[in-house]
Amino acid sequence: MKGVGCGRVRAVILAGGPSKQLKHVLGYEGSRSLLRFPGRRLLEDLVAEAKRLYDDVVVVSDDRRVVEACTYSGCVFAQQVGSGVESAICAGLSGLASDTYITIIYGDIYAAPGFIETHTAKLLSEYEPTITLTRPIVLRGSFMRLSADPVSSTVEKVGEGAYVYAGLLSVHSQLLREKLCSSGWSIEKLVKHLAETRRLVANLWLGTWIDLDTVWDYLAAVRIDLEKLGKTAISPKAKIGRNVVIEGPVVIEENAVIDHGAVIKGPAYIGNGAFVGAHSFVRGGSALYNQARVGAFTEIKRSIVYDNGVVYSYSYIADSIIGAGAEVKPYTMTLNVPYEGLEGEVVIMSTHPLEKLKVGAVVSAGVSTRYRDTLQPATIYTGQ
Repeated sequence: MKGVGCGRVRAVILAGGPSKQLKHVLGYEGSRSLLRFPGRRLLEDLVAEAKRLYDDVVVVSDDRRVVEACTYSGCVFAQQVGSGVESAICAGLSGLASDTYITIIYGDIYAAPGFIETHTAKLLSEYEPTITLTRPIVLRGSFMRLSADPVSSTVEKVGEGAYVYAGLLSVHSQLLREKLCSSGWSIEKLVKHLAETRRLVANLWLGTWIDLDTVWDYLAAVRIDLEKLGKTAISPKAKIGRNVVIEGPVVIEENAVIDHGAVIKGPAYIGNGAFVGAHSFVRGGSALYNQARVGAFTEIKRSIVYDNGVVYSYSYIADSIIGAGAEVKPYTMTLNVPYEGLEGEVVIMSTHPLEKLKVGAVVSAGVSTRYRDTLQPATIYTGQ
C-alpha cells in the first residue's frame, strides 16, 4: 500500500504528553504509549503497523523511554520540546520532506487490527485530507465532536455531531507547517478550516477503539486484548510445578514460575519472570506482567498485575489493577460492581460493548496496602 497514488507517504506517531491517571499503573509521569499489553507495548503495535503502511515513520515524544520502541529501520525519533499536540506535530515534521501527505497517529489509542490500514486506504483512494471518526458508547466532554455524511464520506460540521475524532488525521505537510507551526492554529481549528473550505474525507471506524486516558480505559482494553489469544503457548524456559492445571488459551513467557497446584484458566497472560504461588488461581482475563508475583492461595480474576507488582498470599483481586511495584498485603480483598452502575463516575471511552465489564479497584504504583484491607470498587488506592 506504500506510495500508492500520492508518492511517498509518511506518518508521525504522537507518543508524548502526560500519563494522566495512568501514572498509577506505570509508576512515572511518561508516555501512555508505553503501556503493556500481552507480549508487547502499545507503541510497538503502532510502529509495526505504521511501518507496514508508510515509507517513513517519525515517533515524537517528550519521554526518552520511547526511544527503545523506535529501533526499526526507517523509524526516526524526534524530541518534543513544547507541550501540546501541535508542538509535537511540528517536531515530527522537522524530519520529513515538505511535499507529501502526513498521517498523524495518536499514540494512546488502542484499536482492533485494521484501524490505521482502513484510514490509509481511504487516504490513498481519495487523495484528500482525511480524518478517522468513531462513535463511543459513552462520551467524555473533552473530545472533538463532528458530524459526517456516510454516503459522501465527508465531514459536515466540527464542534457538534454523533462522532468524535478517533486520533488519525492525514493532511498535506505544507498546510500543517503553515497553519500549526507558523500561525499557531490548534488541531480543532485546522480541522474546522478543512471542513469549511475544502473536502475533508471522513473514514468511519466502528470497530474496537479505546482512548487510554484513565485506568479504567486500560482495564477494559487489556481484557479485550486477552480475548484475542488463540492458543496456549508455554515457553520452554518457564518452570511449571507439579499438579498445575492450565486451561487455554494461556501464554506463559520465559523465566515464569508456576508453583505446585496452581490453576491458570485462560484467557490469561503470564509475563517474563512472573511467579504464581502454590495453589493460587489466575482466572480468565488476567495478565501478570514482567516480574509480577502472586503468593500462595491467592485468586486473581480478570485483573492486571503490572511489572514488579506483588500480591501476597490469601488475597482476592477481581477486576482490578495492581500498579508497577505495588504491594498487596496478605488477606486483601477487592470489591467489584458492574460497570453499568457506575457510568456517571467511571466513563470508559470505547466503541466496544461493556455490559459484562465489572470494576474493582486500583492499587497505585509503588504503594503498599494494609494487612487484611478491603478495597472499594471504582477507587484508586494511594495509601493515604
